[in-house]
Amino acid sequence: MSNNIRADTARLRSVHEEINTLTFTMISNSNTCKRFDWELGEYLEELDIRGAKFDELKTLFKDHNPSVDNAIARIENIRVENGELVCDCVFAKDEKSLEIFKKYQDGILSDVSIGYRVLKQNIDKQSTPKRVLVTEFEIFELSAVWKGADKNAKKRFEEEDEKRKVKALSEARDREIDLLQKSIF
Repeated sequence: MSNNIRADTARLRSVHEEINTLTFTMISNSNTCKRFDWELGEYLEELDIRGAKFDELKTLFKDHNPSVDNAIARIENIRVENGELVCDCVFAKDEKSLEIFKKYQDGILSDVSIGYRVLKQNIDKQSTPKRVLVTEFEIFELSAVWKGADKNAKKRFEEEDEKRKVKALSEARDREIDLLQKSIF
């Protein structure tokens, strides 16, 4: 019986992580934004998500200052959905991280922003303004920001998230009831 209780306790912990998880669009399918470069001047930059490298991307930071103290969530399940680069962020349980989680949950914050290094790009200097298509780039950080350059890189407000949370809570409640019944009998 004690093995069952340990297994169920481990599942209950994962339910709590499920509840502290938010889904974000890291790069939208309409990510063109204005940039400035001393050589090019003002230009429009677009990221081709097919060229995104994100193998080392593991952490959401509270701003574009990656440090141990600014880490607030781990990044999981990076994927492409409808031409957008999407991820799930499991927030840490410390007070600072949960405060930021709650701000996203309450709709006070919505945006995220990537830090990236351009590896390959195509520059169209004939267009006005000039256009740069970044065809290969390495994402080295994701940050919670008040306003990102990609206006659609945001927390996803999907009914799926709410359904997932309700289901996780219901399953946790059912397991707790089952554990109580087993411990009584």
